[in-house]
Amino acid sequence: MKLIRIFTMVLFAAILVVPLVLFNTEPHSVSLIDNRELTENPFTLEGDLTANVQSYINDRIGLRDEMIAAYTIGNDKLFGKMVHPSYTYGKEGYVFGAGLTTANNFGEFHIAFADMVAEIQAYCDARSVPFLFVFNPAKPAVYEEYIADGVNYNREWVTAFFAELDKRNVRYVDNTQVMLELKTKGIHCFNQKYDANHWNDLGAFYGTQNILKELSKTATGIHVNQLSEFIVEETTQTSLMVSQFPINERVPAMSLKTPIDSLYQEYFHELTLHPSYRTFGYHINNSDAVKDTPKALVFQGSYMNGYGNKYFDNAFHEYVYVHDYQNVMNFPYYFNIFRPECVIFEVAEYTFQNGYFNYDKMKAVSLPPAMENTAHTAVEVSAQTVTVTQGKTLTTLTWKTDADPMYVWLQGDVIYDMTKVDGGYEVTVETARYHTFSDTLTLYVSDQ
Repeated sequence: MKLIRIFTMVLFAAILVVPLVLFNTEPHSVSLIDNRELTENPFTLEGDLTANVQSYINDRIGLRDEMIAAYTIGNDKLFGKMVHPSYTYGKEGYVFGAGLTTANNFGEFHIAFADMVAEIQAYCDARSVPFLFVFNPAKPAVYEEYIADGVNYNREWVTAFFAELDKRNVRYVDNTQVMLELKTKGIHCFNQKYDANHWNDLGAFYGTQNILKELSKTATGIHVNQLSEFIVEETTQTSLMVSQFPINERVPAMSLKTPIDSLYQEYFHELTLHPSYRTFGYHINNSDAVKDTPKALVFQGSYMNGYGNKYFDNAFHEYVYVHDYQNVMNFPYYFNIFRPECVIFEVAEYTFQNGYFNYDKMKAVSLPPAMENTAHTAVEVSAQTVTVTQGKTLTTLTWKTDADPMYVWLQGDVIYDMTKVDGGYEVTVETARYHTFSDTLTLYVSDQ
């Protein structure tokens, strides 16, 4: 009996001590089980210190992922309940993303979003660059019949948002109807369980095909993909994504037949991206089928980052993509660098939140007109007034001035828009382009 008591005491002590010994203090640590960055040092964070400390301990306690996995699997086996932080059960074994099936009430956020999209389209139109906004549905929009009873899933805000886009004459495509029509034909664009937060490979193919068809109405030379251009297979997934939750599901798996070259390394380390959203790519497809396609700049989210990339790879000779969350508000920066011949801005239904697109920054978006459409005057510049920070791939030019014109443009090999910064105006361009006009810098300003 004494040995049992000793064993029990040691066991309980271990249960208490081991998680503390294994406490995770690594900065910028990411949990694989719920796919998010863990709370940082609470004493460096804003807000309520007590709440920050509690969140830090909950996130960083040793064996956290293992305890969540055991708790999740236990609840599923014993009670048929999904308690995973990233997922929730629907009907008939369907799995949905946790939190993606709640109502999103239409309001000022959506109006600001529509204004921003209209600003970007006007900017592109003024420079004769075709633009298309893309809305991709969340899984519940296509499989609403499998949502669990009692869940409030309301898409009225989507209709209201599209009405705002229509008021502004924004060119957009909504892939919801395409996904619904494919479902009636037995083609499922979302898996039953695996990767519940995104469409699957077939969804990405047909959604991208719809995007390309719509873009071809305003952009010439668009290559619309065909299934025969890809290797179409299936693979077995044995657990939910970023999870140890066991499943057994056959899902579509498609791959390119054409090799793609990447310029990622040349650009990424010199490119300014939001610290939380740094997905970027610059892909080159040298096949004859796309040699005459326009250069595409795509602001995209996880739908395209996860499965959609390959379909734009197959559609364009040059395809540049930037994680749209928070970065798209800095639109002229990327436009000036990459000088696209068409622009796509893609979002998923569930990303209409401040954490993805900051409301205040959206409200502040006011993009410059094209110089040729605005009265302007030339400004003399010198090496003393223009600072050049030259990198291997990108070069930033800063005009130091106390003047406060409304718009400033740099005349180089093309017209570049300069952005107001502390102490002046600046623009970032490709270094190779800068070398073609470095001896003849001319600035133009306008107060209109």
